[in-house]
Amino acid sequence: MAELDSIDKKILELLMEDGRMPIAQIAQHVDLSRVGARERINKLRKRGVIKKFIPLIDNIAIGYECSAFLDIEVDPQFIESVAGELSKLDEIMVVYLMTGNVSLHAHALLRSNNHLADFLRSKIYPIKGINNVNASVMLQRYKTELNLL
Repeated sequence: MAELDSIDKKILELLMEDGRMPIAQIAQHVDLSRVGARERINKLRKRGVIKKFIPLIDNIAIGYECSAFLDIEVDPQFIESVAGELSKLDEIMVVYLMTGNVSLHAHALLRSNNHLADFLRSKIYPIKGINNVNASVMLQRYKTELNLL
């Protein structure tokens, strides 16, 4: 686990609020020179604390109105291969190995409920090792918080 001091935490908070914040502005907020702030950010990247800088996109604004959560029961010997196949699909945003009755949990973004039905029939059900899929569609989002600090 990476140890973070108060400056590292403040830099991360600033970047989570605005991933495009200029280094000079970050430096001002944390009382460092631009070079010092840049070095801190580079160290956080090298240590794997910062994975990448990406925009947070509103899926509905770009036509993906169906957000589906898939709880997938898989034969134990097929977990890795099924997770790999799911990870290759453009519609799948995340895949997690879970405890409990469900083997894998996946989040898919699709254009409509009809797209979800076609997606399940053509891409999910045929995957070898899947025993059952429970698909739930999100009706309303109340919170999306990616700030871990």
